[in-house]
Amino acid sequence: MDIVYGPVKSQRYGSTLGINLLGAEKVCSYNCVYCSLGPTQLTMNKIRKDYVFPSLDQVRNAFKEYIKKSVPSEAVVVSGNGEPTLHAEFEEAMKLITSLRDEHLPGVKVVVLTNGAHLDNKKVVNGLNLADERVIKIDAGNDVLMQKFNDPLIRINMAKFLSGFRKLKDYTVQSLFCLGEFDNTAADAVDEWIEVLGMIKPKAVQICTLSRPSPAFPGLQPADEDALYGIAFKLKKRTSLEASVFSIQKT
Repeated sequence: MDIVYGPVKSQRYGSTLGINLLGAEKVCSYNCVYCSLGPTQLTMNKIRKDYVFPSLDQVRNAFKEYIKKSVPSEAVVVSGNGEPTLHAEFEEAMKLITSLRDEHLPGVKVVVLTNGAHLDNKKVVNGLNLADERVIKIDAGNDVLMQKFNDPLIRINMAKFLSGFRKLKDYTVQSLFCLGEFDNTAADAVDEWIEVLGMIKPKAVQICTLSRPSPAFPGLQPADEDALYGIAFKLKKRTSLEASVFSIQKT
């Protein structure tokens, strides 16, 4: 995946310009069972000590080359091959991206897709707060299911994870539901997920399911739209939070 890519047609954000701060390899602190990029191969020790991220100059040059195409965009989405907040200069990268947006795409919003696992890092929080929208993954409402579904490569639990949310201006929650060997659609799992969202009160909620087979667990199945809308209905009934339902997982 290039540093700057697109346009990507997004169910949520229209025609988007993608920013990949992570280079060619998957760089992530999670090993989610449904990840379309496959299993995470790099250890956190390798990522933190040895991995060479794209430089800010490379990001700047790639953005300016892309803009020469005069491709219209409705949003700039910072995502890429894994977890963008792991970039060694994430705050500085976000300052650059928002500056480039202001110069070349005024009025276009900057969105970051993140697992939210690094909100104990002040520079990560600062960088995320520069975006117009922060979309944080929450697929489970308890520690056991979080460990199964997201398989974190760092020490984290729900209490630590959720404590970081109060440092953000606001946030959108994205949740993926699926069936099979790993299933988070059972009534008790959904109830606990709803309880978590009721506590943190996100600005918006996005619900989706699988768009393609998982490379690691091909037996996983997408939840049908009726199930997704049922989860959204329960959420609104119990918390008054509105959820947007997307039939498949897309940026």
